[in-house]
Amino acid sequence: MDFLKKKRLPAAGRAGLPLLMALAGLISASCSTTVRQEVEQPANLEVERYASVSALPFKTSSEMGKSSYDDTPVETFEDYYQRLGQKAASENDEYVLLTQLDDRLTERLMQSRQLKYVDPDTVQYAIRHREDIPADVYVTGGLTRFISKIEKEETDSGKKDDEDKPIMETKYWREASAVLLYQVVETGTNRVVSKQEFSFSDKSDKVSDWKKVSSTYSVLSPYLNPIVSNIMKDFTPHTESRELTLLKGKGKDMKEADKLAGKGSLVAARNKFLAIYRQEGTFESGYNAALLYEAMEEYEEALSLMNKVWKDSGDSRAKEKIRGLEKEMEAARRLQAQKSRKQ
Repeated sequence: MDFLKKKRLPAAGRAGLPLLMALAGLISASCSTTVRQEVEQPANLEVERYASVSALPFKTSSEMGKSSYDDTPVETFEDYYQRLGQKAASENDEYVLLTQLDDRLTERLMQSRQLKYVDPDTVQYAIRHREDIPADVYVTGGLTRFISKIEKEETDSGKKDDEDKPIMETKYWREASAVLLYQVVETGTNRVVSKQEFSFSDKSDKVSDWKKVSSTYSVLSPYLNPIVSNIMKDFTPHTESRELTLLKGKGKDMKEADKLAGKGSLVAARNKFLAIYRQEGTFESGYNAALLYEAMEEYEEALSLMNKVWKDSGDSRAKEKIRGLEKEMEAARRLQAQKSRKQ
């Protein structure tokens, strides 16, 4: 199974706030120690500005008409109204897949605590009757590429005929691939505020009877939930994994501090690195201590210490980390605002 490939257009900020206790592990004697974390991030979009969301049905590749939309919505509510009832009655592969995608995304949006979900027909009714639009933003999109085909090959069955020749057997399987474009659009302006492209592909097991080859839906449906989860990152806080890598340093004390971090004793490791920094002023010890403050969610202390390390050393790595910590503190503020927002 291929992994889901996602391309954000354009990139959104990814600073975050550690949620769970940091887990640390020493990869090997020759590798740096890494502190693994579960990081809670705010919604990618500034959902503080939006109170409600709607979603239009995703379009099949034939309905899309073109592969590039730049900053043009895939579909507006006016377009949606015009094509109501025009969808083909036959449930082809794309339609079956997209129907499930629509249903799962709608369910997740309805469960969101940050936004109120509004049925698209309700939005369309308001537009037609010149009433206030009840949804601030909406989701739209469709398939820009869709390929599904049955492949076959001749294989040795392991048996032989009366003339002692190998008996060949035909094996069949399905290969399917798709690219899905997704957008978030402001309802009042039709301005695209977020867009992503997901590429996914897979193939079925090989079988001897072509009539028993897996359907396109069964091959590609495992990717629907990951796609929905990625889309929901625009609207809701979410948890992601990351790693903080400690710098290697010289001396017995540095090795002891590094070993403590590798065992998960982060407080003891931080204090050890701090003591070394105060005594020796080495860049690595100060940088690592600040990193462990970050790992334990103590952002102000981490930023204060990293600023001192930058001032003392002038090392660009500290300066780069300062920018990252500032983004994390801003993300923490946004996360708190999103969580405390009342519906």
